[in-house]
Amino acid sequence: MSGIAQTSKASERLILKACFQFYRQGLSHTEIAANLRLSRFQVARLLRTALEENYVTVKILEPEHWHPDLERHLEEEFGLRGALVVDNDDLDDEEAKRRVADAAGRYLLEILSDEDVLGVSLGSTIRALIEQLPYRIGKAVQVVQLIGGSPRNESDLSSMILAVQLADRFRINPHLLYAPAMVNGRSARRLLLSDPNIQATGEMFKRVTISVLGVGALTTGTTSRLLYEGFIDSQLHQQLRERGAVGDVLSYIYRRDGDILAGSLEDRLIAMPLSDLLKVPYRVGIASGEAKALAIEGAMRAELINVLITDSKAARAICGRMSTV
Repeated sequence: MSGIAQTSKASERLILKACFQFYRQGLSHTEIAANLRLSRFQVARLLRTALEENYVTVKILEPEHWHPDLERHLEEEFGLRGALVVDNDDLDDEEAKRRVADAAGRYLLEILSDEDVLGVSLGSTIRALIEQLPYRIGKAVQVVQLIGGSPRNESDLSSMILAVQLADRFRINPHLLYAPAMVNGRSARRLLLSDPNIQATGEMFKRVTISVLGVGALTTGTTSRLLYEGFIDSQLHQQLRERGAVGDVLSYIYRRDGDILAGSLEDRLIAMPLSDLLKVPYRVGIASGEAKALAIEGAMRAELINVLITDSKAARAICGRMSTV
């Protein structure tokens, strides 16, 4: 008979409640004890029983699931503060994205300190990162939305929604950017940037210490929101490709060699200024898949990101082309 079958229903409910609060909400033994009206020692016993009777399993990523040689190559070639490469042994795209997002969440929790200002962009990988974070993180940080939204965005990919969800993990209110990412022209952009609420968030851009950034691809396997949300049409896309565009970060478009393509969308963009982005100490780029290799490489050469979290397929593709720029 299994351990679970031997446990009474009442005890089982207490075990599950303690596990949820400890592993998912990140509460301490003392906080759980207060919530469940137990002693800290009883909480510790419940959590120990959960492991012994298989209510909870612990998965440790063994060393071979990481790729230290690829990480070292990327760090040395691109002058990164750090690189994390997770194994992609013929995974489907969604599973690879989930693993990269999980690694990014672990890294973020390691480097975050009280008083950090955390900037967040948008995209499906950023959403996956937020989803796997503990429901409660005991850090006194601030969260800033780095780029405006779009009415075409799926609600769960909206930059504003993602900023709210991330801030909720810290039990705080985020600094939001009440504007679309793209406007019709310079006059509309000037008008929006004069709004006091947007100016207040703009001042926070200068204080960001960690930015969490998605990487959009404009070549093979196009994943840039600029395309799928219609910010650029097929004609402009072709013109940008003829100029060497490979990807975008926060809608800043760049070539593989790292040159930012000026005169692209800056006059219409509502986002953290490029000058502020490049001053952020930790610019964490999160992306997976071989189709994004060129875009990731260009983002590193442009110094838009100085920490990379990716998968082994993308890393191998980048390292295999290092000498062909």
